[in-house]
Amino acid sequence: MKNFFSIFVVLVATLPLNLFATFEPIKTIESQNDLKGCINPNFPKLAIDNHSGSLDAGKMNIKSNGEIQLDENIYMPIDGGNLKASKATYFQEENRIQEILNGNIYHLDNYFQFKSGSLKKDSGKLELNNGKTFLRDRNLLISYQSLKGILGKGLIFENASITSCNNISEGWEIEAEIINVDEQSSRGHIKNLRLKVRDRTVLKLPYLPFPATTKRLNGFLEPDLSITSDGLDVFLPYFWVLSSKSDVTIAPRLLKDRGQGVEANLRYRTQPEAENYLDVLLFPEDKEFKKDYVSLDNRRWAFKLKEHRKFAAFATTIDWAKSSDSMVLLDLPSNLTNIANQRDHYLSQSVALGMNLDNLSINISREGYQSLNPFLSNGYIKKPGVNVEYAKYSSNLSYFLKADYSNFDVKEMSYIDMNQNQLKDTGKRVITEIGGEVQQDSKYINMLMSGSLLQKKYNLDGSSKNNSSTSIPSIKLKISSLFRQSTASRISLITPELVYQKTTYKDQSQDPIFDLHQRNIGNFNTHNSDYFFGKDRIPDSEFLSGSVKWQTRLKNLNHFSVQIIKKNQLKESRVINAMLLNPIGKESQLGANISFDNKVINAFLNTNYSQKNNFLNYGKAGLIVRLPETQVELSRSFQRNVPLLNNKNELDYAELAIEHRMYGGFNFIGGISKDLESKKNLETYFGFGFENCCLAFKVYASDKRLSKYNLLNFQPAGFYNSNWEKMISIENKSRINFEFELKGLTGGNKAINNFFSNAFMNL
Repeated sequence: MKNFFSIFVVLVATLPLNLFATFEPIKTIESQNDLKGCINPNFPKLAIDNHSGSLDAGKMNIKSNGEIQLDENIYMPIDGGNLKASKATYFQEENRIQEILNGNIYHLDNYFQFKSGSLKKDSGKLELNNGKTFLRDRNLLISYQSLKGILGKGLIFENASITSCNNISEGWEIEAEIINVDEQSSRGHIKNLRLKVRDRTVLKLPYLPFPATTKRLNGFLEPDLSITSDGLDVFLPYFWVLSSKSDVTIAPRLLKDRGQGVEANLRYRTQPEAENYLDVLLFPEDKEFKKDYVSLDNRRWAFKLKEHRKFAAFATTIDWAKSSDSMVLLDLPSNLTNIANQRDHYLSQSVALGMNLDNLSINISREGYQSLNPFLSNGYIKKPGVNVEYAKYSSNLSYFLKADYSNFDVKEMSYIDMNQNQLKDTGKRVITEIGGEVQQDSKYINMLMSGSLLQKKYNLDGSSKNNSSTSIPSIKLKISSLFRQSTASRISLITPELVYQKTTYKDQSQDPIFDLHQRNIGNFNTHNSDYFFGKDRIPDSEFLSGSVKWQTRLKNLNHFSVQIIKKNQLKESRVINAMLLNPIGKESQLGANISFDNKVINAFLNTNYSQKNNFLNYGKAGLIVRLPETQVELSRSFQRNVPLLNNKNELDYAELAIEHRMYGGFNFIGGISKDLESKKNLETYFGFGFENCCLAFKVYASDKRLSKYNLLNFQPAGFYNSNWEKMISIENKSRINFEFELKGLTGGNKAINNFFSNAFMNL
């Protein structure tokens, strides 16, 4: 640990004269949430009217030369604030105040307390002795022997100390020969300093820059230091403000076993709710990759652009990412860029242009993906895909017309792709659908009847066969009701519902499969077309389902909900069974959704039981307990008999996370995500930290690996499954991260927030 702290000190001490930046969200920050409740109570914010008030004092002695001697309770307005003192001499012609004793100056939210000094009102030039200055914007208190400078421009403190702590014995203080604050650039630097933490000297430096504001500033951010399975990993980010709506962070990176690289993050807003970004990762030469693939180019890179814009009735969306090879984001995980995490199986490469005019919508898109699994193909590209929809909704009668045209091509393979099962069919697909629904509501019963007719046709490249069109009708009848009971202490709702649905069987075995993927959703697929992504297979079905849902909310905001669902298939699906090695036949299912939450506990359970097979098909449960000092989160997700094409897949995940605040500002964080089916840990992390109003320190370790499951692509042959499982076991990634923050002086590292955002529970 001592060696790593020394490395951190060297990094800070050898930085160029560019000062540390302040990294904040793009939107303007009006209040400092990080300092909420920690602002020094001795220096409250004052409301100053610069155009009112006049010179006042308990005693005034006006001399013949215009000199005014002031004594007792002196008050004098100045530009941007005021001056108070016990004694002073005012020279009217020069607009200068001399011989100020026991003075207080309030200027632009900053306080200046001093025993003696002078001030020129016109220029704001001051010289003060033996006092304290409070810079409210950073919650910094500077004690000094002498201060020279100009209000609103620049201040130089000599023989001074600086801190953001109300109690120095529980925080930090820097004693320095000189502290320089440039109020125009909102920057500062400290010369010949000694850092004391909890009254112990821990560091001496000749020079240290710091931001003197919470506003976004150009400059270096705090270094990011980690120990990883590839050795020491060091980022040195530089933050550059481009405008009020955009900024860029560029970070040279040193990864011991792999070499030097650079990463960049561009953020910009196109409208208030759209946070767009471009992330780039580049390693010109990866030493480890060169050892494993001698004949291949060892330059490794990846980027991702995510953007959304609106122009009147038009909207554009870009979600485009690409990498030099399928393993680069697993080999070089980052705290700065957000191109993909270790559980992502693909990179999206899609753009879309949409138009909405009342009831009419038109969307033109190009959709494709790059696989991050070297044993899987990249799949098809839709170029273009055109979707037109007209929909009319009313309280009793609604209808829609849809048309979907897609031209499917094959994406080129990456140079490290190992999949030998190349996609062959390409061509065009046209799907049209017309449908409507009638709803009739009475006092006790609500009835809804809907129907649709879907027609699809293919035109394959290089095929002499003229595919005939396929028409698939579907009907649905839903009967429901709502019963409400209210008392002074609670509100209860009971909602019974009965659904009958039928989709006619049509043989689609000769149709190509362009974009069909299993949809991993919950208990019941009430809308049978939602069973899969894509429209290349429309499953036939006929089922009857019923449910009862009871919800109650108490006056103390406790909420409880229970739903029981029963679904009986009246016929087995011939379309689904034709795609499976082991047909599943008719199914009868029973499910339940239960949830409860209050201020302390939030719990839920969703489950689906197969009466035919006498086992659980699906289960998902979670529990969050929020105690005054501890928060615990526990979840488990289970699914079996997932009808993936040509394979059977079972999922069984669990996660435990804990955060505990201990005595004296210390806290503990930890968690584990586990694949219970393969009995392997997907992710573990733990760490300790300390935080109060002016000081924070964190050290945490993480260990991540991939899951062997892939729900968004066809399962590869067993040979590739075996190789992929071995590879992801070897490519396990571990990190130990260090963070240290002197609140008010440094900007605070946000890496730990990015780290926890990839928790399995939040996917």
